[in-house]
Parts: sequence; C-alpha cells; structure tokens
Amino acid sequence: MNADAIQRRRAARKLAADQLATDLIIDCERAASRRDSRNTNPERWNGTDWRRYLHAAFHSPVILKLSALYASIGEIETARVHG
Repeated sequence: MNADAIQRRRAARKLAADQLATDLIIDCERAASRRDSRNTNPERWNGTDWRRYLHAAFHSPVILKLSALYASIGEIETARVHG
C-alpha cells in the first residue's frame, strides 16, 4: 500500500473516531441534563448531573468502537513509522 492510501485510511478512521466521540459527548450531555433544556450548561451541573454523564459514558457501546478505531489508527501510524 502506498503512502497516500495509508494517509487516506488513517484520515478516514480519525474522522470516524471524531464523529463517534462527538456523538458520545452529546449522549452523555443529554443523560446529564435529563434532556431538560434548562439544564444544558455543564458549568451549572451538580454532582448528580456529572454522575449521570459518567454513567452514560461508561455504559455506552460507543466506547468499544472508539477503542477499536484508536487502536487501528495507532497501528497505521506505527506501520507508517516503521515501514
């Protein structure tokens, strides 16, 4: 595989990871605020709101997908350095 193809593959995976991370953050914020439009500012959240945020993050299936994508990106970068 040539350098351009490797770079495109890495960029595609990074974009996918960024999109998943954004979705995860949005889901966690929704969980923290309980979808209450008056409670969307993290600066005003209390301990319970933050616990809901973390609970949503720890129990999200997106975490496994992100982990796999980041591992794949790392493998591509390692192969590029050693290749």
